[in-house]
Amino acid sequence: MTKRIWDDFLTERDKQVYAQAGYGKRGGFGKRPALFIIDVQYNFCGDKPEDILEGLKQYRTHCGPEAWAAVEHIVPLLELAREKKIPVFYTESARRPDMIDSGVQVGKNHRGAEKTSTEGTHATQTVAPLAPRPQDIRIGKRKPSCFFGTIFMSHLNFFDVDTLILTGCTTSGCLRATAVDAYSYNFKVVIPEETAFDRFQASHAINLFDLNCKYADVIPSAEVKDYLGGLAVRDDLPTGVQG
Repeated sequence: MTKRIWDDFLTERDKQVYAQAGYGKRGGFGKRPALFIIDVQYNFCGDKPEDILEGLKQYRTHCGPEAWAAVEHIVPLLELAREKKIPVFYTESARRPDMIDSGVQVGKNHRGAEKTSTEGTHATQTVAPLAPRPQDIRIGKRKPSCFFGTIFMSHLNFFDVDTLILTGCTTSGCLRATAVDAYSYNFKVVIPEETAFDRFQASHAINLFDLNCKYADVIPSAEVKDYLGGLAVRDDLPTGVQG
C-alpha cells in the first residue's frame, strides 16, 4: 500500500480503527466539476519561496516553501480547467482596513492586529502564476468557510456544479471548513493532495487524513489531471464564464 502523508502521525490504535471502521472509501467524481483556489495569496505564500520562520517576519500567516510547491501543482489543473471551460473560483480576503469585520478572529492571535489581510492590498492578491482572469469568479470572504456569508452557493447552483475540486490553504482552516460545508451541501469533494498546504506540518497531515476519512477524496493531483483531461469541453455556461 502506498504510504500517505499522514501515516507517520497515526498511532497503531488509529490505524486499527481506520481499517476496521470502514473509513476512507472513495466518493468518486461527478460530471460537472468546478475548480476552487482558496486563499493562495501573498500573505500565505510569501513574495517568494523561503523558510517559514523567515517568512513569518513579514506575514504572520506565512506557510513556508510548501505554499509555492503547491502552486506548481495547481497551475496544470488551472490550465486544464480553462481548456475544458470548467468554472474557476477564487477566494480573496475582503476585510476592511479597520478590521472590524474580522470579529473575534483578531483576538485569537498575538499578532492579530497586523494588517496583512486588508482587501485590495498586495498581501491579499492571488499569486501571479495563478492570477484570476476576467471570466473567473472571485469570492470575497471574511470567515474560514467559503460558503459563510457569501454568494458562493448561488453560483454553484447556477452552474449546476456537482463536484468541487479544492486547492489552497490552509488545510486545517479555510480549506477544511469549505470542504466540510461542501460535503454538508452534498457536493462531491476532491482535494488534490499536493495542492493543499498549511503552516503546521502536523495539522496539515492530520486534517488531510480526517477529510479523507469522512468528507473528501484526498488523492494525487495526477489523478485529478486525468479526470479533468477526460471531460468534454463544457459549452453550456454563460459566455463570460467560458472565457
